[in-house]
Amino acid sequence: MNILNLLTKEKKVAGIEISDSIVRIVFLREHKEKGKQARGPELILIEEPIASDLIVEGVVTDSALLGKALKAIWAKANLDTDYAIVAIPDDKIYSRIFSFPKTVEGTRLSEAMRLAIGFQLPIKTSDAYLDWERLEGSSHTNEILLATIPRTVARGYAEALEIAGIKTLALESHLASIARAVKLTPASATLFTKKTPDGSTVFMLKDGILRFSRTLPSRFINEEQTLAEIQKIKTALEIELKEVASEMPITEASIRDDYANFASLSEPKAKWLIALGAMIRGQIPGGEDNLVSLLPVGTEEAYAYQKATTFIILIRNMTIGVSVFFAITFLIAYLFMLSLLQSSSQTTSPLPLSMVPLDPLAKEVSIGYMNDLTKTARTLATEAPLWSVVIEEITSRTGDSITISGFSASSLVEKMSITGNAKNRAALSQFKKDLQSSPLLSEVELPLTNLDKRADIPFSVSFMLKDPAAAYYNASK
Repeated sequence: MNILNLLTKEKKVAGIEISDSIVRIVFLREHKEKGKQARGPELILIEEPIASDLIVEGVVTDSALLGKALKAIWAKANLDTDYAIVAIPDDKIYSRIFSFPKTVEGTRLSEAMRLAIGFQLPIKTSDAYLDWERLEGSSHTNEILLATIPRTVARGYAEALEIAGIKTLALESHLASIARAVKLTPASATLFTKKTPDGSTVFMLKDGILRFSRTLPSRFINEEQTLAEIQKIKTALEIELKEVASEMPITEASIRDDYANFASLSEPKAKWLIALGAMIRGQIPGGEDNLVSLLPVGTEEAYAYQKATTFIILIRNMTIGVSVFFAITFLIAYLFMLSLLQSSSQTTSPLPLSMVPLDPLAKEVSIGYMNDLTKTARTLATEAPLWSVVIEEITSRTGDSITISGFSASSLVEKMSITGNAKNRAALSQFKKDLQSSPLLSEVELPLTNLDKRADIPFSVSFMLKDPAAAYYNASK
């Protein structure tokens, strides 16, 4: 656990590429060797193979085994962080750019996107995680990039990363990471071809934006047909964009100039584009990462959740550590007193038989020490709040239609808050009533926001504890 990273606002984030048979990690940090500070940061590169049957056509076949493999690789990397942006294969990721008139803004733009998703998404919204980001667009249009992934696919990666102990801030496609790290000619479109074990992926980038992507499975299209299909795609895109597009395989692409000169980059440098692009996203300042993430929550919400979880684990481990310390101290004191009593009995063996036996005396001394240590342990325990009591109370009143994404609290006597999403407004109203009926909570407040939304409603609920003492250790129980 990186405690320094927990207590400071600055977050160090690694970039991870998970592919069908290999894992690559890129991390940027200051030189640790003496005399190298003036040379600037160093780029740490990790490349390790994984079993080829753990991921098939972009789907995790065994989350537990993949998690163990990632945990071993992450431990071997020994980085100064627990956080990462993770890029996964594009096989099951659907992305598309939607264009709307410039006059469509604000809530109207959000409503237009919801309608477009409802009619044009190839899978049910209830079966997918989706997110969108606003692109620069043109003087006449607003452009929105949508990305979506089946929930079962995303959960496979999320479970493996959790087993590995990696705190994932965002999940994105390989192509999204490549678009951030590859060197492109400004204002020009480039059509790339990326070979995969299952076929080829054709995608077009312009000004760092993924304009088009398509997967050509080898089991349906042979190599000759693939080349012909790529030419058809190139011609169609050139007609649509009204410009000539250059073409190259991704293996011949260059890394953007501000990262290309790192000496640690091994050849071919293009193989690091995905992990590097994920790492570059991790450099975005807090609150400004509005890019697409294929997790149930946004990037900043994921970071806040991971940070809160780490803090709770830290408090728990400290409490256990204090308990173990006092137990060991008592054992040492008991053995020491027992040793003194044995020595005393050997030097005073001629004493009359009417003296108090040694065993009761030793027990009396040890009981006195045990009472003193118990009182000290109780004092420490009563001063440490049991956050698990509050969390368990909230969790017990959270139904299937409510998703909690964040918990914020500075102390047990001040207001606390939780954030999340409700499936619909009826579920949100019922959630408020359930919290108000809690014997532990009081002053439950749910501001009326996002009144235009009927589904997937974000919310923020604040509350206080009726009796803060109930969340402290009670020695009488």
